[in-house]
Amino acid sequence: DGALVLPVLRHLLRYLGVGTAKRNEILTEMQTRDQNTFILPGGVAEIFLSHRREHQQQQSRPYDKPLPNTQTIKAKRYGLMKLALETGAVIYPVFVFGASDMLDQLTPVEKKGGSRSSNSKDDGKVTIRNLVGNMMETLSRKVQGGLTLFYGQYYLPIPHAPQLSMVCGNPIYPVEENENGNDTSMSSTMMKNVKGSKMTCRRVENPTTEQVEDLMERYVDALERLFEQYKEEAGYPNETLEII
Repeated sequence: DGALVLPVLRHLLRYLGVGTAKRNEILTEMQTRDQNTFILPGGVAEIFLSHRREHQQQQSRPYDKPLPNTQTIKAKRYGLMKLALETGAVIYPVFVFGASDMLDQLTPVEKKGGSRSSNSKDDGKVTIRNLVGNMMETLSRKVQGGLTLFYGQYYLPIPHAPQLSMVCGNPIYPVEENENGNDTSMSSTMMKNVKGSKMTCRRVENPTTEQVEDLMERYVDALERLFEQYKEEAGYPNETLEII
């Protein structure tokens, strides 16, 4: 949200179709404007979890084996799952390999349960970088924008050029075809969008906690299977994925 109030930048972002992740704006894009919506659920939290693979920083020693690495992403957004049930939006899981290898971050944040690699020297230690990272993350949440210190090639804001691979999974229907809904007149899972031309899944006006959790479980499972299926082909055979 913070970037969308800055002069010039906001016009560029709007031209590229970027919007906020607020509920009302998502609904406007999906129903009033009848657009497919590409949502990055990570937000500020995922920005500060991002880090380049450590073995890339040791490329001058080619005889070293790549270090095992854990990629941590913030994808468990229950509000999005509830919104998908309420609107009947079909979810397409997507993962981009190499996106976090484009830039180095000066102040990443180490979360409990996540680690950069199995050989990380900072595991369990409170470091100045981690403290500063936490402060930057707190400030970013207040201004609703990612404020972080980063650098790329030659310690300049020039991105590295890793191999980038975007993989897409099969669609996830919020209401499964074999589910018995309350609307007995609805013989098919799919229906026409009330305010648009697209076909959507049957809506659930008031989703239960169990329905939201079930959809989240299916979404997380789809992301994990997508990651494991393509990680070797994408050049990340030693990576593991942690979803929080």
